[in-house]
Amino acid sequence: MSSLSPIACPDCDLLVNAQVAPTGSRLSCPRCGAALSEGGARDPQYALVAAVTGLIVFLPAVALPILQFTLAGQRGSNTLLAGVARLWQEGFPALALLVCLCSLIAPFIQLLATVVVSGSQYTGTLPRAYPRWIKSAVFLQHWSMLEVYAIGILVAYVKMMDTGDVMIGNGSYCLAALILCLIATSLLFDPASAWRYWEKRQP
Repeated sequence: MSSLSPIACPDCDLLVNAQVAPTGSRLSCPRCGAALSEGGARDPQYALVAAVTGLIVFLPAVALPILQFTLAGQRGSNTLLAGVARLWQEGFPALALLVCLCSLIAPFIQLLATVVVSGSQYTGTLPRAYPRWIKSAVFLQHWSMLEVYAIGILVAYVKMMDTGDVMIGNGSYCLAALILCLIATSLLFDPASAWRYWEKRQP
């Protein structure tokens, strides 16, 4: 029988000495009842595929026009990068940095960290700073809020429909694909199995 290892509750941070849940069972936190681990580890290749796909569509999602509009005889378009730059130019540097962090930096590093961790498990390698990559992938899930930006774009689209001609740009489709990849990555990434893989590779 394997030795007990502490598991931190994702909701209340209680450290619980528990073994890996057997297949078909579930371990719960004794204080708040949150799930600590599910029986049967998730295959890292699924998280790897979702994260790689997210990195592929990341650049077009933030660089291509999201909306193209004609208003009062003037034509224009907006991108995620241009929106951050416009906030900075309009005198809102703190808001621009926050949007940049939650919509650009956090999602990108989350995807990259998931690729490193899941790819290491899939290929059987152990890169440098492997624990830091795991911590980054988990921590940045809470800061990755690209869907909030997408909701703002949807609200703007609805409001502008009555005052001008608005067309959905190619960036919108890439942005939707990126959000789906981020959701899939968060659901498929298994930090518990990543930590167990790291422990097994220690001398």
